[in-house]
Amino acid sequence: MGIMSRVVRLCKADLHGVMDQMEDKDLLLRQHLREMQAAMADRQARIGGLEDALRAGQRDRSLAEKQLLVLEEDLDRAVARERDDIARMLIRKVFPLRKSVAHMAQRLEKAAQGLDDERSRLEAQRLAYDEIRHRVAAARERARNAALMPDEEPAEGGVHQWSPSDEEIEWELLQRKEAAGSGRAT
Repeated sequence: MGIMSRVVRLCKADLHGVMDQMEDKDLLLRQHLREMQAAMADRQARIGGLEDALRAGQRDRSLAEKQLLVLEEDLDRAVARERDDIARMLIRKVFPLRKSVAHMAQRLEKAAQGLDDERSRLEAQRLAYDEIRHRVAAARERARNAALMPDEEPAEGGVHQWSPSDEEIEWELLQRKEAAGSGRAT
């Protein structure tokens, strides 16, 4: 490895370190919470659209079923009066309408399932949001308490011995997932 490539790599590493120190973790957490709220609002809007589409589909199916019922009654009357020409014409109308109603019912069933899936995803998002929000609040409280407490004596060898909190672990995992997600998108 050449000297120049080592210098470039060292500069990049130093620049990343400076950027990490400049980032305000609290601001990043609040931004992430805002993004989660926006994602939930988008999902809620999709749910609203699905609900509207489902209601419109149900209205359309109801109208088609009423039309089919009227045609069936007219067909029964035509058969009873032995008007085969009218009965044939009505049968030509009834057959596609039956298939259309059956197809509408299948689409409505799929739409209802999709709506239920979206609702359960939204509920999962809300639970995750609430959990992260509570963890953030707990982490902020711990940080405030730590700022008020005097510095602790370092452990043996001059190094502080500590283990990360659950919130710190979650924050690190979240950052790494976002970094991995942005790497896949490019």
